[in-house]
Amino acid sequence: MTYDARLARERDFHNERFGAVEERKEDSFYFAVKPAVDAYWRLVRAACPEQDVLEYGCSNGMSSIGLAHSARWITGIDISDVAIQQATNTAALRGIENVTFQVDNAEDMNLPSASFDVVFGSGILHHLVLDKSLSEIRRVLRPGGKAFFFEPLGHNPVINLYRNRTPEARTVDEHPLLKSDFEIVRKYFSKCDLEFFGLAALASIPFRKSPFGAAVRGTGERIDNLLLKIPGVRWQAWIVVMALEA
Repeated sequence: MTYDARLARERDFHNERFGAVEERKEDSFYFAVKPAVDAYWRLVRAACPEQDVLEYGCSNGMSSIGLAHSARWITGIDISDVAIQQATNTAALRGIENVTFQVDNAEDMNLPSASFDVVFGSGILHHLVLDKSLSEIRRVLRPGGKAFFFEPLGHNPVINLYRNRTPEARTVDEHPLLKSDFEIVRKYFSKCDLEFFGLAALASIPFRKSPFGAAVRGTGERIDNLLLKIPGVRWQAWIVVMALEA
């Protein structure tokens, strides 16, 4: 596998991330979008039983390992060799034999065509060139195969202001998804269902360690259930959960 400068930056960034001991501050923000996390995992868990599954950007492998009891076989790929070593070690320690992990380029995978029923990934597409990555995902999926992704959106000016002020938290090549990017998605997939999360609920982030945090988030979620049904507003959300079908 060869790397260009962009892929090398991604590899080095994620190697450093997975080698770190402390949690990133940004990871704690997912408190505000718990419904998005829950919705994503409901889709993934329902699709995986007795299927051949690819985790696209598997990080330390814990998601694949958690699904191994129901899937027929799970393959995890990641650009970070540090993450893949962690995943491989954990699977071996737990005696899990129906998972395999490998370092791979998500835009040019060393995997056979039409070899998976399900592909899933969290926070990976926005690191990639969409045409390349989606073409590869479609290639390795069998006819009628399904793909699920959890991704950030890039339209909200307040969220973008935070991103601009914290460049050290991400790579220079990241590009939160825009409405226009879904034209590329629909080029490769016959079905593309989207759920939007995280607008008013983001106000709960300062309260995430407070006894009132869940209540504040719940209020924001109820407001979002109304706001994010409005076509012009939903693209201001932070997170989109994607359910795709080949």
